[in-house]
Amino acid sequence: MKKYLMLLFGLMLIASCGYKEGIIQKSEKSYFKFSGSVKNVSVQIDNNEPFALGTLIVDEDGTERKVNKENKLYQVSPGKHALKIYRNGELIVNRVLFLDNNVIKEVQIP
Repeated sequence: MKKYLMLLFGLMLIASCGYKEGIIQKSEKSYFKFSGSVKNVSVQIDNNEPFALGTLIVDEDGTERKVNKENKLYQVSPGKHALKIYRNGELIVNRVLFLDNNVIKEVQIP
């Protein structure tokens, strides 16, 4: 009886020591960062809606001020992206950029 218990205990010990295998993969994302003169600038990435790089904020006393989003990162998927930058409705930058995974691409605005 003692041998059967030892055999049963040994089988349970071997069965509980299974090898688990897995792969940890970071999510695929890349970023654009815009620097330079961002006054009256709007950006269009691929065929999406253009967005302004500056935000108009109204203080409590009613004064308006423009806050630049110069240090903000804009997340996109890795790959090929068409980038168009407009100032006052006039196209000033028209580029096609390739981004790798987990890369920040800084775009200088003239």
